[in-house]
Amino acid sequence: MNKKIWSLFVFSFIILSGCNLLSATDPEFSREKYDKWYEKEQYDLALEDVNQRLEKYPEDPILYNEKGYALNFIGQYEEAIQSLNKAIELDNQMDGAFNNKALSLNELGEYEQAIVAGQKAIDISDKEPEQFINMGNAHYMLERYEKALEYYDKALAIDASAPYALYGKGVSLYFLYEDEKGIPYLEQYIKAYPEDIDALWYLVYLHDSLEEYSDTIPYLNKIIEFESEQPVNALDYKGLMLTHAGNFKEAEEVYNTVIEQFPNEAIGYYGKGVALVQQGEIDSGLEGLARSIELNDTLKDTAYNDPLLSSIYDNETFIELTEY
Repeated sequence: MNKKIWSLFVFSFIILSGCNLLSATDPEFSREKYDKWYEKEQYDLALEDVNQRLEKYPEDPILYNEKGYALNFIGQYEEAIQSLNKAIELDNQMDGAFNNKALSLNELGEYEQAIVAGQKAIDISDKEPEQFINMGNAHYMLERYEKALEYYDKALAIDASAPYALYGKGVSLYFLYEDEKGIPYLEQYIKAYPEDIDALWYLVYLHDSLEEYSDTIPYLNKIIEFESEQPVNALDYKGLMLTHAGNFKEAEEVYNTVIEQFPNEAIGYYGKGVALVQQGEIDSGLEGLARSIELNDTLKDTAYNDPLLSSIYDNETFIELTEY
């Protein structure tokens, strides 16, 4: 199966400790208050407050680091870097600022620069998993999967339950074709983030690659549940997995659902046609295939090369449909 790269998973990290903090720091800065805002996704309140504090304490590196962190949350990565650079200028031993800068650079696609910032954070403090995760992410996005694994392993050595290290390791193993090894890490990750669609898809791909077709179904059911507005791809994949697993009647029912919900989607008729052929209902199966090709002419080639249809390769109607 072709490996598929999904968009960069978004990690939000902050290291709040800083070394050699200047005397001009805000004595009333409340970690608890900011954490409550972040928990409620009230990033505008956090930014408004930190900007007001910076007017009173314009030389406070902790406040600049906090502002950079909040800007990362709302996706303003270039502005975040400006604030984090100011924090670093005021306190060049603040590992959290370097770490948050690495995150910003990762999100901007500046992976080599992210590695430099991440290494600075590690040089200052190697006691937190976040620095190693950001380094792993940068190497991962550069498709240096073995190197990424090294950093995810270092993060997990510090905290064996660090979710994003588990995710990163599982996905890196997937791209290294170590499918069986990758599954436990992603399974542990989704215990913390059960609605992460990307992680669920990776588990589908891993089990599919191992030909453990029935094991994909629970994850596909979750994807269908969480993507309730447009679950056609997951429904199609579920039908295919059920077909591969030999559960042809269940597959047919899934494709009936696709046809009912998405009557203009060719894949529903195609999948149902394949399931019917597998059940020996050749004429009905060919009708489904004909309808799918009518809606999407490229399915002629798909059908002609589909091993699930090998039993009807010599069928005259099938030959006419595929034009071979």
